[in-house]
Amino acid sequence: MLKRAIIFSVLILVLGLAAGTLIGQQTSTKQATSIEEDRLKILQEDLSKKTEELKKLKNEIDAKIKQQEELKAQLEKAQAENYQRLAKIYEQMPPEEAATRLEKLDEDTATILLLAIKPRQAAKILANVNPEKAAILSKKIVAIKEKSSK
Repeated sequence: MLKRAIIFSVLILVLGLAAGTLIGQQTSTKQATSIEEDRLKILQEDLSKKTEELKKLKNEIDAKIKQQEELKAQLEKAQAENYQRLAKIYEQMPPEEAATRLEKLDEDTATILLLAIKPRQAAKILANVNPEKAAILSKKIVAIKEKSSK
């Protein structure tokens, strides 16, 4: 009977230790899960903050791009107006004098200017430009007109 009592006591002790170990493991697992959940929550909050920051930056960039496009359009409009004013001045000059001045301009500016001048007057001016430069300018005019017709 004493043996039984000892065996029973040992059995209870072993079962108690096993149960304690299981409870300890469950507690440890719960703590690890809780820690992992907290870590994930923090990461998710950080991700949300970063996403908001990126959205703000994108909006700022979009606003800057729009502003630059508006400024570019204003600049192009001002340049076109300046070319039109200059074209009127060239149209008022005798063709020989206009040709002399036109020859001193770079090819791109001269081409744009000739396109802004009335065709009859541009032809008279071009007739007084040296033949090599006149050929170059004519090719550029044709290329621009071909591009704009497409």
